[in-house]
Amino acid sequence: MMADPQENATRLRILFARVALAAAALTFVVIVASAFMRHTQAGLACADWPACYGRMEVSGGDALPSIEVRVARIAHRLAATSVLALVIGLLLVAWTQKPAWKRVGSLALAALIVAAALAVLGLATPGSRIPAVTLGNLLGGYLMLALLSAAATAAPAGSRIGPGPGILRAEPLGGAALALLPLAILLLAFVHAASGGVIGAQYALTACPTLAGCPGFSFGELLEAGALHPFRELSVVDGRVVPPPGAAGLHTIHRSLGIAVASATLALAYRIRRSDRHAALLLVALAVGALFLGAAMIAGMPSLPLTVLHNAAAATLVAALAFLAARGAPSQP
Repeated sequence: MMADPQENATRLRILFARVALAAAALTFVVIVASAFMRHTQAGLACADWPACYGRMEVSGGDALPSIEVRVARIAHRLAATSVLALVIGLLLVAWTQKPAWKRVGSLALAALIVAAALAVLGLATPGSRIPAVTLGNLLGGYLMLALLSAAATAAPAGSRIGPGPGILRAEPLGGAALALLPLAILLLAFVHAASGGVIGAQYALTACPTLAGCPGFSFGELLEAGALHPFRELSVVDGRVVPPPGAAGLHTIHRSLGIAVASATLALAYRIRRSDRHAALLLVALAVGALFLGAAMIAGMPSLPLTVLHNAAAATLVAALAFLAARGAPSQP
């Protein structure tokens, strides 16, 4: 007996969605591993904080990275290679259908372009003193995660990716306003992530290490010092990176944006609480969790585990918003 072509197409779409979801999960591993390596190498976990923070390693030194960094590096490379292979597979499947799956195919193509850009950027990352390189790696990873998360939701065309209710389904949220709200919050989350990335890229954590120890600043000084300029080369004095004057303003901007993202996410959760209770609860957990981790980071001495968890929470929120934004878009694959 011949299989129903419509049933085969539905199964293929669900398989596509699951592969996209697997690629998104591996991208999450890349993001977390990158955050761990970046902050460890900056000196966030060093014993004599803050004297060791921002210390530039001497080229050609004999010191080997810690076992944790080596494990993170291996996980990063394996996950990144796997993501690239999966994205190529998604691209081939989407564009070889008749008719082609233009929507998810475009998302897969965009993910492949971002992956290629990150690979090129990776060549310039070791030893770079340009904040734009760090910022590009950070935002590129988040963009990959958002694209793959959207592809995982857009592909099933009305079918669930897995059993049970939840955020991973293709049913629309309902209403034109709700179709745009997740996307708007997602864009705001990227701006928030960029502000945090600038702090790390400028080695400006010591400019405002705790909530009580944050000095005043003026936006004029912040702009004149070039702290917001991603192509400003880092200033290194006696082997250590010196943050630009007024860098405390970067923290104020980042914290203000964090409150704005959390508030907007909670508002979205309230709007969808009846149409999708599980997604609403997830958004509440992510918004509150991100705020809690951010507050815990600045309550005392900076902590490597809390910083990495903060990055992981931000990445999870980006994925969730991308899922919901894709659900609010037209349903054609």
